[in-house]
Amino acid sequence: MPAKRARGASRQPAATASSTSAAAKGAATSSVLVHRCRFVDQVPDPVESLQYDPSCSRLAVLRANSDIELWSLSEGGWFREAYVPGVPDTPVRRLALGSRTASHPDGRLFSCGLHGVVTEWDLARLSPLDNYDSLGGAAWSLALHAGSARLAAGCEDGGVTVFGVVEEGLENVYRLPARGGRVLSLAFSSSGGQLVAGGADGSVRLWALGGGGAARHTWRHSCQFVLESEGRKRPPLVWDVLLLPDSLVVTADSSGRVCFYDGRHGTLVNRFRSHEADVLALAATGDGSHVFASGVDHKVSLFTPQPEELKPHQQPLAIFNLAAPRPPRQYLL
Repeated sequence: MPAKRARGASRQPAATASSTSAAAKGAATSSVLVHRCRFVDQVPDPVESLQYDPSCSRLAVLRANSDIELWSLSEGGWFREAYVPGVPDTPVRRLALGSRTASHPDGRLFSCGLHGVVTEWDLARLSPLDNYDSLGGAAWSLALHAGSARLAAGCEDGGVTVFGVVEEGLENVYRLPARGGRVLSLAFSSSGGQLVAGGADGSVRLWALGGGGAARHTWRHSCQFVLESEGRKRPPLVWDVLLLPDSLVVTADSSGRVCFYDGRHGTLVNRFRSHEADVLALAATGDGSHVFASGVDHKVSLFTPQPEELKPHQQPLAIFNLAAPRPPRQYLL
């Protein structure tokens, strides 16, 4: 019996040695290769302005560092067609993008900024093509009407400079007189015969082209009104404006309101407190049946005309044999 116990004791160290070698072999076969990757911590600059061309197939993007990007729509989706790095100490504020033509196959791109210069860009060489003085100091807003070949720039002094867009550049400069504060927003009517401007002093001004003859190229001041301050010391800033086909003016201001005014008389039609902070952007369909608003509170609001059966007056009003014009459309949020 003692011999058997000794024989079993002699086998124990051999088993321990074999298990150790097997563990070492398994550790060698389970090794993992590690690849180290480094990624660029890219923080894109905020978007300052967006502008479509008339065909809505191209989009110009302006960033806060004055970088300009041109995006195009293809069958596979959107892709970046061109990139123009921003110039230091050149605060660009707004863009305007024109259509492709036979003489300009790459389209036409304009910009304005607080340096008081309106620039046309060469999209083939991605460099400035020509510079024009705004004639009113810093340029805060820009609007292009391709059909009538007009480009308007809103300036620091409260005036608006209207350029004629020709094949060689910009000419036929017409200066609308300065009234009120700096012009923060501009919009043409669908026909290009009317222009509306929103100011930093809460004022909204409308101009219209003159009649026939020599006055057909002359702008005249047709209407002006100021947004209500509602107990504030100063009226709100008019960040954006629209001019709908039925002479209805839409305003977006710093109090979070979207207002609809009758552009013929400057009277308030509808007012909506649709946002909790500044409303910065407006957009509308071609017929004005849908109006969109967006602002700082990350909310997008949709406004549509009031249904016909709810309108109080469907026919022109007859007062002492005088026909009053049909009131503008009422809108719902």
